[in-house]
Amino acid sequence: METPVTNQKAKITKRSVDALPIPPKGESRLWDTDLTGFLVRAYPSGKKVYAVRYKRGAAQQSIVTIGRHGSPWTPEGAREKARQVLSQARDGRDPAAENRAAKNRITVAGLIDTYLSDGPTTKPAKRASSWVNDASNLNRHIRPLIGSRIADEVTKADAHRAIREITEGGTARDEKTGKRGRARVTGGPGVARRTRTTAAAMYAWAMEHELVQTNPFASVRLAAPPIKARYLSGSETAALWDALERLEATGELNPTFADAIRLLVLTGARKTEILGLKWSEVDLGRRTLTLPPERTKAGGVNGERRIALSGEAATILARRHHTSDGEHVFPAARGGGHATGVRKAFKRACAAAGLSNVRVHDLRHTYASALAEAGFSMPIIAKSLGHSRTQTAERYTHLGDDPTQAAASVVADFIRKQAKVSAA
Repeated sequence: METPVTNQKAKITKRSVDALPIPPKGESRLWDTDLTGFLVRAYPSGKKVYAVRYKRGAAQQSIVTIGRHGSPWTPEGAREKARQVLSQARDGRDPAAENRAAKNRITVAGLIDTYLSDGPTTKPAKRASSWVNDASNLNRHIRPLIGSRIADEVTKADAHRAIREITEGGTARDEKTGKRGRARVTGGPGVARRTRTTAAAMYAWAMEHELVQTNPFASVRLAAPPIKARYLSGSETAALWDALERLEATGELNPTFADAIRLLVLTGARKTEILGLKWSEVDLGRRTLTLPPERTKAGGVNGERRIALSGEAATILARRHHTSDGEHVFPAARGGGHATGVRKAFKRACAAAGLSNVRVHDLRHTYASALAEAGFSMPIIAKSLGHSRTQTAERYTHLGDDPTQAAASVVADFIRKQAKVSAA
């Protein structure tokens, strides 16, 4: 079925372009009465684009897109560009083919810009925070190394050399960000692994959109990252819990961070899921947190994520609800948004508890370990942690809210026994 096209004629001016109707489907075309072949195309999205049509040989015709109406393309500028295209066609050239060839000559820097600009529209399930990380990896590591190269001419050897240089710290630097901010850009194996994954994903996207022919980063192989299987024992968990209470009581730890860390221990949730928590996501009656897909790592696969709350976790949230009237459960100390900086507070609490080599993420490992020790099945543990393979596990085990609620209570009971946590 052909796309419906409506045509009209008038001199192309700002007034006539603005008056060109937006079609409900297909496109509307306004043909210039002064310059044959010059036109404006309007689409259902509201976009209006200048173009020029020219003949190749006796019958074949081609259209070259000039640019979108608005800055920098005005009717006068687009008309002059159309004249140039028509002149090239009269000289025997094929401007449309030349444009396609130029498109395939996009540099790596240009590809990075295109990917970061257009990629989010084509990957709606990918979180905004992931795009921020991608931009950092590409702009701080790939761009300075091979940004000036033609994207489709980067070889596998070039990709290997770039990743090796990142691994060896070749892109590390201390850079200024804004008036007073600074960012310490590091290299190393971990950064290299993340950057390789990002670059390979960018090239795969570019292949899908016919911007390049090959993916040089797909064949780059790096050593697997070391497994950091750290989790807290019962006595360590008790020591951390006691340290939180001591530091909060003496004013050495902000209650916001103390409560956030307690919830991380009691839920096994990710740091961003708890720190970014909004009251609209909290149901104290049902003792459940419900996070939209964009707020959780596996949201693109699993949809919204439900986190069961033990009685202790619900008590913490109820206490905070009496003292907070804003949108966020853990509001920032100044300005809008949620609190940040929990890692520093966690480090202080660990030091007070006499714990070393512990990351915030290890609290998830601890939660899973407690569930495994209590005899819960892997499907229930996966569902409790919001892993992306939960749906596969549910084929074999019927899961509702009750098992995860029980699982959350087991962890709370475990902590209560170790640290004498009061359920009141």
